[in-house]
Amino acid sequence: MPSHPRLIGLAAGAVLAACTDHSSAVAPQPLNAAVATALTTPQVVINEIMADPNAVTDDNGEWLEVHNWGSTPVNLQGWTIASNNDAAHIIGAAVNVASGGYAVLARNGAKNNNGGVTANYVYGTGITLANASDWLVLRDGADATVDSVAWSSGTPTGATRGVRDASADNTNVSGTNWQTATSTYGRGDKGTPGVQNDGYIPPGGGGGSATELVVRVLDIGQGDGAYITNGASRVFIDGGPDTAAFRQHLDALGLANTTIDIVVISHAHFDHYSGLRELFKTARGITIGILLENKDAGTAVTLGQLRDSINARAARGELVYRDTDDPCGDGSAVCTFVLAGGARLHVLRPNPVGSTPNNRSAAVKLVGADSASFTMWFAGDAEHEEIGWFDTTDYDLSPSMDVTVVKEDHHGSCNGITRRYMQLLTPDWVTISLGATNTFGHVHTQTKDLLRELAIPWYRTDQ
Repeated sequence: MPSHPRLIGLAAGAVLAACTDHSSAVAPQPLNAAVATALTTPQVVINEIMADPNAVTDDNGEWLEVHNWGSTPVNLQGWTIASNNDAAHIIGAAVNVASGGYAVLARNGAKNNNGGVTANYVYGTGITLANASDWLVLRDGADATVDSVAWSSGTPTGATRGVRDASADNTNVSGTNWQTATSTYGRGDKGTPGVQNDGYIPPGGGGGSATELVVRVLDIGQGDGAYITNGASRVFIDGGPDTAAFRQHLDALGLANTTIDIVVISHAHFDHYSGLRELFKTARGITIGILLENKDAGTAVTLGQLRDSINARAARGELVYRDTDDPCGDGSAVCTFVLAGGARLHVLRPNPVGSTPNNRSAAVKLVGADSASFTMWFAGDAEHEEIGWFDTTDYDLSPSMDVTVVKEDHHGSCNGITRRYMQLLTPDWVTISLGATNTFGHVHTQTKDLLRELAIPWYRTDQ
């Protein structure tokens, strides 16, 4: 995260007439719920194709390679390979592909026969890769498509075509994201079986390391919005009140025709959810993997519009829609999503009996791949009521509330901070998202006084 980021923001909700520190003195009560891990679709691609070997015959030398560019190991046993005019082949043995690893699948597994490749798995003659035009698809054990590629202009003789950036569009083997190999292997054919391809670009287009964690606290007006990237994973937490302002961020970040892996709506207030409607506009071509919100009843037309869009995609199987009261869908209080660069996003169940939408805000803890390097806490507009409830859970133990940075609750309102809360979070610094013009008096004097007393510097988006 930059040491001096430009921060800007936006808020809503009533300000309490008096802000008294009601830190809870109740001893923490365990939730007796295990921390669960939920993974998004496996980040596995068809990474390299040898369709037309020159050093040996096709039946000895054809192979394909898969690459796991995600952060979690994958076992291909039970997965399916299919190509044009060939019967689907189910991988019948364990093929373990480590995070960042490769696996070669071949017609012939004998190194001496197939030109120098020792295959991780032999599929035999069931799959034949046509030289001029063909397609390949890889499906997981639930028969869901993980990756598919095609070519129509012929593959080079004696050389592979390999993916440059695994996170980018790789559907067209003849396209610019594929490169003809220049490295020699085996008996003289060119390719990189089982290792990084020629022309490799780190996931995400080479704009930093594959594990870099970047948090952008968005200038979104009087509300909240944050954009997180880690490797090729993209996450939004809230989106402010204004679709026009959010649209400007989408354009500046170049997010048209991309996938947003996770969207978290902290709670059902306009200044947190409304801008996210822009994600669902057909012209943007944006795919969303999973969206989490508390699904509490609301009468706002804009909330109904957003939920209609969410439900329509969920009904078509294009999006996973979960309630933050059950973020993993299995009753666990905490759901952990592993991002492509190894960072973890912990989504925490909100106060189940919160008396206001603010006090039903889901908290999120972001932890870098190296957990000692960076952590950040987001808790929407949680006020004293829910802050006290946090102190009665075991969140301070798992996933722990100790963080490097806090996105301050409720736009710097005095009802979004207590001394005890800061003692649990122990931040090195605080960000506050609010509008330059707001009628709530944010940031409140009580908030600034407490942060000064605790020697915690803050950065506010309106300045």
